[in-house]
Amino acid sequence: MTKTKEIFLKILKNSFHPEMASPAELESALMGEGTDWESVLNVAKKQNLFPFVYDTVTGYPAFSDFDAANPDNFMFTTLDVSAQMQRTEAFLHLYQAFLSHNLMPIVMKGIICRSLYGEKADFRPSGDEDILIEKRDYVKAVEILEACGYQKEADPDAKMTIIQEVTFHSENLTVELHLNPFGLQSAMREKMNDWFRNVFRSEETVEIKGVQIRTMTPTDHFLFLVFHAFKHFIGGGFGVRMMLDILLFVEKYEKRIDWAYVSRGMNDIGATGFYADLVELGNRYLAFSLSQKYIPVCPAELLDDMFQMGIFGNSTGTDRTAGRMVADTVQKGRKHYNNKIMTYIRLLFPSRKTWYSWQPYLKDKPWMILPEWFRRIGRFMRGESSTRDMSGLDKSYHIAEKRIDLLKKYGVL
Repeated sequence: MTKTKEIFLKILKNSFHPEMASPAELESALMGEGTDWESVLNVAKKQNLFPFVYDTVTGYPAFSDFDAANPDNFMFTTLDVSAQMQRTEAFLHLYQAFLSHNLMPIVMKGIICRSLYGEKADFRPSGDEDILIEKRDYVKAVEILEACGYQKEADPDAKMTIIQEVTFHSENLTVELHLNPFGLQSAMREKMNDWFRNVFRSEETVEIKGVQIRTMTPTDHFLFLVFHAFKHFIGGGFGVRMMLDILLFVEKYEKRIDWAYVSRGMNDIGATGFYADLVELGNRYLAFSLSQKYIPVCPAELLDDMFQMGIFGNSTGTDRTAGRMVADTVQKGRKHYNNKIMTYIRLLFPSRKTWYSWQPYLKDKPWMILPEWFRRIGRFMRGESSTRDMSGLDKSYHIAEKRIDLLKKYGVL
């Protein structure tokens, strides 16, 4: 691991568990001749933790000279936190509108995870908020969203049989209205959804800034967070922030989680080793003291992958293309990845099921796949959805190849 990454992890350790961080150890790491603060902050940006990390390091004497010479970092943090505060208030206002119409959607991650960060809740950015409803409440939910000024991005298919979520935008906030938690693009995701068929039969509310927010029980929400991270891991990748959300959630709710139930869930999708590695990394680098309930597999390689891919594996076109290759391999099986040419062809010609998951309206208008495909080719050639040349594709292929080898160690392939 590079010194930059070590410092990044020590900053997080000092922020979450200052009682376990040695001031002398931290000062020694920060005061070295080779400390590159710009690189540390770039890692924080890639992990979508820049405001949180910046706010922490402003208290370090070793950071003061760099900070004084780079005032834009303070401005960026201020604007980012301010924008997140506005998104939080917008969501609470929207949720109150739901409550006033006797509708109480289940809130997943987002504001629930931010609350785990205490007084720095809005230093942990959320690009959108996710709410889960039953299909019977879809029309009513849309009416409330539109009455509050939200505009729908696209319609679901007529029977709402394949849609995962419908996205709505307002001036300050994006909301994803889920009809199922994980989508139906693969057998793995369908299996994940099966574990959340009964979440509407349980009741769990948390109060955030005076608003009663309905969410899942700690057992279900913990399983959802692990599944969500695992879903991203076997696709484009996932980052340190998702790991933090999971570890902080367990730290707060460990005694309320039904571990026998979540063990069955994680065993069902093959995520026990994945979760064990997250606990191992959290305990080793971030001073968590969580119970290790499963056998770790390859935590060091998982951490390398998290640093490589960033928060969602979409930092660059190369990473996004690699993610598409990995997702295709997971869907079709390892043997289909051995032929590079066929991998490139499948990248350009997605399956009908994949098209339906991207654009649900195509389920009702399958003849529109052809113009959608032409638009995809145009974006591909312009470099908007992939890399521009074969050397870029080769780089994506090698990233995907390394990630597929990691998936094999977890038994996904």
